[in-house]
Amino acid sequence: MNPNGSADGVAAVVSDDGRVLAMMPHPERCYRSWQLPWCPHSWKDGFEKSNHYTPWIKVFQNAAEWCLSAK
Repeated sequence: MNPNGSADGVAAVVSDDGRVLAMMPHPERCYRSWQLPWCPHSWKDGFEKSNHYTPWIKVFQNAAEWCLSAK
């Protein structure tokens, strides 16, 4: 039941300092609602046809906050 076919079901590789080096599936492919290939029924009230951000956007918001806070 591993859609990406990786060994042991690995979905992300992270460096020792916590930075994400690689992820599968790629979060950038569905950060807007119209890009979603599927969404839960609870989101169906026009969400998938609109241009709202999806929960995947949090990955990029967190990265931006981390970069701006690093000194």
